[in-house]
Amino acid sequence: MKQVFFVRHGQTKWNAARRVQGQWNSDLNKLGRAQAEINGQLLSRLNIDALFASPLDRTRQTAEIINRHLKLPINFDERIKEWDCGDWSGYLYDEVRKRWSKEWEAYQADRYYYRGPNSENIPDMMERARPFLDEIIEHPANNIAIISHGMIGKIMVSMLLGLNEKDTLDLGQPNDVVFKLTLSDETKASHFVRGNGPIEGYQVDS
Repeated sequence: MKQVFFVRHGQTKWNAARRVQGQWNSDLNKLGRAQAEINGQLLSRLNIDALFASPLDRTRQTAEIINRHLKLPINFDERIKEWDCGDWSGYLYDEVRKRWSKEWEAYQADRYYYRGPNSENIPDMMERARPFLDEIIEHPANNIAIISHGMIGKIMVSMLLGLNEKDTLDLGQPNDVVFKLTLSDETKASHFVRGNGPIEGYQVDS
């Protein structure tokens, strides 16, 4: 039975400031480092035998903290980098809403298919993540941890669960939540919050 654990990076300085990160870099803050430490302790109890991560700075930092507990090779993969936000990258969300008011309204009206200026949409992210997930499914390891991001992470989870568009958009993964997917003919999901769990299902109380 294959189990895949989707870990979001710890909170960053830009997360806390409500700044659009996308594929730009921002360091973990004190809380983010603590979240990574808790998730490292959690994963150390779950027999993880393969570790993958996005190569962006915040996921590298999270992976390094977690791997103090796992001591595994870290496989960095470009295909699981975060949503490319294009021209919005680096701006505060409030600045994006004001500077690109029409584009922001269009994005809010269709968050699944709309592409902001020079950005990806959800089908674009699915297309680049699909070959990665195919390889994960065929990987010989039984317990795999994947350290990624809020958007691409939830998209990979939704793909493996076969969620529809609405449920994909509704899915959220705070920085302190780890999703566990047990892959089978009927993939099952549970999650951990701040190292506690597993809690059945993939809906996370905010």
